[in-house]
Amino acid sequence: MGILLTIRTFAVWLAALAAIIAPLWFAAAGLGSRIGLWDWRFGLGTMTREIGPNLLFAAVGLGALALVLLIATAILVKERRAGVGAWVASVAAIAVGAAGLWYAASVAARAADIPPIHDISTDTASPPQFTASLITRRGADANSVDYESKTDPRSGRPLPEVQAEAYPDIAPIAVTAEPLEAYQAALRVARELGWTVSTESERELMFEATATTFWYGFRDDIVVRITALTDGGAVVDARSVSRVGVSDLGANAARLRTFSARLRDRLDED
Repeated sequence: MGILLTIRTFAVWLAALAAIIAPLWFAAAGLGSRIGLWDWRFGLGTMTREIGPNLLFAAVGLGALALVLLIATAILVKERRAGVGAWVASVAAIAVGAAGLWYAASVAARAADIPPIHDISTDTASPPQFTASLITRRGADANSVDYESKTDPRSGRPLPEVQAEAYPDIAPIAVTAEPLEAYQAALRVARELGWTVSTESERELMFEATATTFWYGFRDDIVVRITALTDGGAVVDARSVSRVGVSDLGANAARLRTFSARLRDRLDED
């Protein structure tokens, strides 16, 4: 029985370590990429997608093993029952591993349900264009901003057609406010959302900004354009493009959706 108790203790310690290390590993992968300790490909690809699932499976396995040993020794060696901490560590390892695997599966399912695109515009017929300076800042390895040439990698269909089907609610934002008022409101909303504004032109009624994600530090560039209507009011168009990656998992559409809602609220539009 002494050997069984030793194995139980060892398994519980390993389960406790797995419950702690697994979430720290994923946090390190995301934050390390954001602050530049390593490239996003290593943080997302190697640490998260390759090594991460193995850690999660290990956590579940170690937690289950520790739990079985705890139950077995509780029955066979009643006078040497483990404390509450051992049971908590075992259950925590299973919970952490299972939650991580469930989340990974949900992300994969979401990715399968949406087209692998990363360039979203409220105006798909004449999308707002980025300035040369911002294109330069995006870098030579960044995704192209040539909207007209883009297609869905899976089906080969034109980007406007694919976007309209996947995100039918992404559309030009018509407001009753005058163009300058709409521009100033849009600029304030962009800053409230945490975007870093890099170009702003009140004369041209446009501005550019960059949104940086908390995890992995992904940068998506946004351009906003305001067009005056002949009978009063204005139309606000926005375009959001990821710098890297094929699929944005719906992030750019969600960003424009949030921007549109905030802008309408600020201008008291229905």
